[in-house]
Amino acid sequence: MSSDTDMRALMHMTRDQLHASATRYYKTRGPTEPDVALVEHGAARAVFKDYGRAPGWFNRFIAPVLLWREATALAALADLAGVPQLYRRVDRRGLLIEHCPAMPWPHAHPGDVAYERLDTLVTAMHERGVAHGDLRGGGNILVDDQDRPYLVDFVSRVRRGRPWNLPWNWIFGQLEAADRSALAKLRVRYARHLATAVDYELRHPNTGFARFARRLGQRIRRGVRFFGAHS
Repeated sequence: MSSDTDMRALMHMTRDQLHASATRYYKTRGPTEPDVALVEHGAARAVFKDYGRAPGWFNRFIAPVLLWREATALAALADLAGVPQLYRRVDRRGLLIEHCPAMPWPHAHPGDVAYERLDTLVTAMHERGVAHGDLRGGGNILVDDQDRPYLVDFVSRVRRGRPWNLPWNWIFGQLEAADRSALAKLRVRYARHLATAVDYELRHPNTGFARFARRLGQRIRRGVRFFGAHS
């Protein structure tokens, strides 16, 4: 059976069939977390991100919004090397995404060229009007054994607004700066020989917006965990 035939089979599988085809779970569902599984059928591979089997209010109301955000970001970045392709929306609570054969940056030992390629990838993402917004931990930045970088998990993304929408575009600019700060932090932590004086300044953004965003994010995460645990 050809790989194209295998992929077509994956593209038509139900949720239960996709889970039955899972060979590895990167993450298992919780009150506010999806199942994230590597699914395989013959020569075809994909990542299945699924909130469909989780109980509670988060699954019903919040998860569809998060997956819509990710799906629209992936669509805006379609064909950009280093961003996984969106294969299909299984439904409002599940996405089937291209599998990237790579590991999180903090667990890898990428060469110098990987940092240069990552800078190029993030710049290209911004030029297409998407700021990731969740790169600082490094877990959403992957790299393969040929020093090719990948960006994953776009639920926190912000997209550039229309030219007249100055307030929203200001927010977009702040998230662009946060992405660049994340890359500076990566160089300082894992490749100090590549870090510049500017990197040391950028790694800890201290603007009023950055402080507000960190506090707001912390409060949202605490609230989500609380309500998820009591739903």
